[in-house]
Amino acid sequence: MKLGGLRKIVFAMATLPLALSAAKVSADTGEQYAICKGELKAMYGEDTRVQLYGTKSYRGVTTLKLKVKPEGLSSITVQCSGDADADERVVLKDKNGDTLAS
Repeated sequence: MKLGGLRKIVFAMATLPLALSAAKVSADTGEQYAICKGELKAMYGEDTRVQLYGTKSYRGVTTLKLKVKPEGLSSITVQCSGDADADERVVLKDKNGDTLAS
């Protein structure tokens, strides 16, 4: 076996755990996005459009930045965070950090 091929195999084995953890984070983000989208559609109506702008994770809490466009209203920016300590599965906040009434 050539030395170059061995390097590729070692690199692939070294990065496998990192790739697997990234797949889990992606699955968690997708699940959280679906929950947030459902909450927003329940709040603003089924014709509401929701677009994911970005994600960030800090100390185990994933926050999604969403652009929400309710039918007939101007768009708003919403943050949706998963909160294990709260009774709700997700917490919705406006761009200033104030909790939205659900």
